[in-house]
Amino acid sequence: MSNTYRRLDPAKQEFRLLEVQAARTLEEPVECRLITARLTDDIDFIALSSLYGDREEMDRIWLSGRSVAVPKHLVSALKHIRAVFFPTVSKRYQRKPARKPHGAPRWLRQLFGLSSHKLEDEPPRSLRIWMDLLCVNQRDEAEKSKQRTDMKAIYRSAELVVGWLGDKHPHTDVAMNTLAEIEDAMPAKWGDPGDREKHPEDYAPTHRWAAGIAHIWTDAPKGMIPFQMPHWVGCNDFMGRPYFQRRWILEEIAMAKYPTFLIGDNIVPWKQVLRLNRMMEEFKNYPSNVFPREYADLIADLPLETAHKLLDEFAKREALEEARLLKECGQFESRGTSSTRSHDG
Repeated sequence: MSNTYRRLDPAKQEFRLLEVQAARTLEEPVECRLITARLTDDIDFIALSSLYGDREEMDRIWLSGRSVAVPKHLVSALKHIRAVFFPTVSKRYQRKPARKPHGAPRWLRQLFGLSSHKLEDEPPRSLRIWMDLLCVNQRDEAEKSKQRTDMKAIYRSAELVVGWLGDKHPHTDVAMNTLAEIEDAMPAKWGDPGDREKHPEDYAPTHRWAAGIAHIWTDAPKGMIPFQMPHWVGCNDFMGRPYFQRRWILEEIAMAKYPTFLIGDNIVPWKQVLRLNRMMEEFKNYPSNVFPREYADLIADLPLETAHKLLDEFAKREALEEARLLKECGQFESRGTSSTRSHDG
């Protein structure tokens, strides 16, 4: 692999990307090449945030015409990102979430059908991915150190940062439908600072908005408790993924301007994860007229704390950034009005 890497020029803020070829099926081998770009370039790419997985379980990809061994967990990540995000890949591999992501990059909004333009009308685009294992020369300690410093800039420059959670569980699909159902039922500002005081009817003990989704935690036939039902088994598997147990990797993805998660071929926007956490925390800590109290103690076993804190921090930072932009726009408009009045006078 060492012969594959050309030395980067730090003065030019150079970094490497994988340029991945399209495929017709999920299982086709990954074929890609390394390209060099600058952080100052206007270039679309996806950053992959992932654990490496078991180093004993390896697979192979084709990198610049050479067969290279890569941890199987990461190869699966590349295959699924290719299948979901490559614009020319077969439509049947492009699974759409039940709730479309708002504020997403233009090309991602097109993928989800949020734009009047169709993907077929767009010129073919290259799928470029940044992943540290292959885009950083692992034998060059100076480069590894520099790229760790540059990671924030890389994540902020990426159109999307994908947190790879791994392959699907048998109940993943029904769990993702449940997450989307919760997201659709929950008021847009629920859990945000000050919303409890503005809309007390949406919080303990009334939880008015949750009445319409009470079937999610209704007992199943034969006395099965809700957390044994397929949709909760899938949700527990989702939140119990090793990715969510590593604070350092959640801190990395929190640097992104648009983070999202990928489990198999299911795209899960970060806000969906945050809002599930907020709902579980609410039902665990407060009495509810719609959520049975006898189930609240079971919530304590779910791995909520680390993911909740990091996603909550991201949400607060995003809100501060929006407030800053609004303030700047207001000041600009104010200066423009003053200038006009001065000119008119």
